[in-house]
Amino acid sequence: MLNLIIVAHPDDEVLGFGATGAKLVESGELVQPVILCGGVDARAHKPSNSALNEDMLQANRMLGFSDPVLGGFPNIRMNTVDHIEIVQFIEKQIIKFGPARIFTHHPSDLNDDHVQISKACAAAARLFQRRSDVTRLESLHYMEILSATDWGFPLSGAGFSPNTYIDVTNYFDVKISALSCYRGVMRDMPHPRSENVMRGHAAYRGGQSGFMYAESFQTVFQSKL
Repeated sequence: MLNLIIVAHPDDEVLGFGATGAKLVESGELVQPVILCGGVDARAHKPSNSALNEDMLQANRMLGFSDPVLGGFPNIRMNTVDHIEIVQFIEKQIIKFGPARIFTHHPSDLNDDHVQISKACAAAARLFQRRSDVTRLESLHYMEILSATDWGFPLSGAGFSPNTYIDVTNYFDVKISALSCYRGVMRDMPHPRSENVMRGHAAYRGGQSGFMYAESFQTVFQSKL
């Protein structure tokens, strides 16, 4: 089974899906990241493009993910791109990889790039209903990105409402290690991307679902044959 993880920026794939993805890979599934804004412009603690690419490959390979597909879309300026261009880029990846599941951003994230990609994914996810030659999608899931999903305000729309919890007790440490590959991403307490806050949040989601540590998702579409 192939899982497509469609995100805005390098590191989002680890922040929202790192432990779950590592678990799926160990079970024999494939994880293919698609990162639409592959550059570093507008990053506060930015490395060079070559350093970011090195960090990205190291992080994804540590988790067992396939090397990411990179888009050339503008970082923190996705709202300047025609919606149809983003949708069509995502549709191309759906046609190419034929995923069973898609994981992407929540539409109420504070980061507007996340919002634009979430909306485009929702449109692209219906491609199998418009074309008979496209693999049927089994499910679409929104994920949470600390310092983006949790920082969204109520005016941004309906907030993240988890209804799917994955036991990542044995995979949380490799998520932290993979995220640490990205220079300048991890922060000190009390920032949400500090290890203590991330570990506490995973424990909180675990407490909601009966696990030691969990990653949670909002499943918005599920179809069984």
